[in-house]
Amino acid sequence: METLVKLPNIVRLSDRVLRVLGLNPSKFTLQGTNTYLIGKGPQKVLLDTGGGIPEYIDLLQTALDEELNGATISKVICTHWHHDHVGGVADVMQFLTSRNINMNNPPTTASDQGSAASSVALVDVKVNPDTSSSSASASISGLPAVYKFPSPDHDDPEIHFQQIKDQQEIRVDDDTTLITLHTPGHTSDHCSFYLKEENTLFTADCVLGQGTAVFEDLSAYIKSLEKQLAIGGPAPPTYKIYPGHGPVIEDGPAKIREYIKHRLDREKQILSVLVSDTRNSTIAMEDRQQPSVLGKTAMQIVVVIYEGYPESLYPAAEHQVLLHLKKLEQDAKVKKSNAEDISDAVWEILPLAVASL
Repeated sequence: METLVKLPNIVRLSDRVLRVLGLNPSKFTLQGTNTYLIGKGPQKVLLDTGGGIPEYIDLLQTALDEELNGATISKVICTHWHHDHVGGVADVMQFLTSRNINMNNPPTTASDQGSAASSVALVDVKVNPDTSSSSASASISGLPAVYKFPSPDHDDPEIHFQQIKDQQEIRVDDDTTLITLHTPGHTSDHCSFYLKEENTLFTADCVLGQGTAVFEDLSAYIKSLEKQLAIGGPAPPTYKIYPGHGPVIEDGPAKIREYIKHRLDREKQILSVLVSDTRNSTIAMEDRQQPSVLGKTAMQIVVVIYEGYPESLYPAAEHQVLLHLKKLEQDAKVKKSNAEDISDAVWEILPLAVASL
């Protein structure tokens, strides 16, 4: 496994971008979730909120007060519904409520401090300051709205997300503009954000700083990678990628092309296994032997492709192969037998795919 690059908890990446680690490292989140404070003026956008680690709030406060000279957060944007990106929303809103109350009405006595602390609990994170239903408490606290592409099956009803859409322009300040790119595949609601003034791209979990990303819909995922690759036109200049996990990618287009090639190479491997199976069956027929059953299950494909790998990795590999097979089925390159469990389905290559190999 690739050794993870050590990342600082807080680091300035450009005039407009400060990265704050979510302090939630794991085998799934690498060094942890990258959250970003974006903007050139005193009001910043917070992109993603981490997974709700209490220590993250102290880190966020340090970033705002010490690194950004007491800056405020005017908007919160979540890239997609996964917990390591939205799990910290409630904590962030609680922190901003307390912070804004203290900044607007700094307590002067111990009694005042206690009163300010208790008033935080009166503010409901469901309150949306951008709507006519905003309460007086939200007005006092100055809570920012939380924006996200909708995912009705996964979004927390306790958080009233403001809906964003593909190609929406989000003005952070007079010198900072984010363009929303709906990039499904990792999840159906996944969004990336193009920082127009710096020609940089926040890819969230579509492209990672190390390793490869997981996805739930490979066909949509490949299209999203191609969409990211096209942001600069047919022959885009190189641009940096600020990923949802891992270090900055200096040559973004090269990394995206690498991701696409990796997936297409895996696709060819799967088709090669199936076409080999078909040819072996034909040879058996010519030798007047009992022909083998055409096609293979996903796990049988895994055993061939991942030969030499620990068998403990096979279940995860089977899941990835199945996602590839579903895309190939959509592309009319394979067909599957009927089976109650997709793991038991037998997949067979179609003539169109054989001709392309």
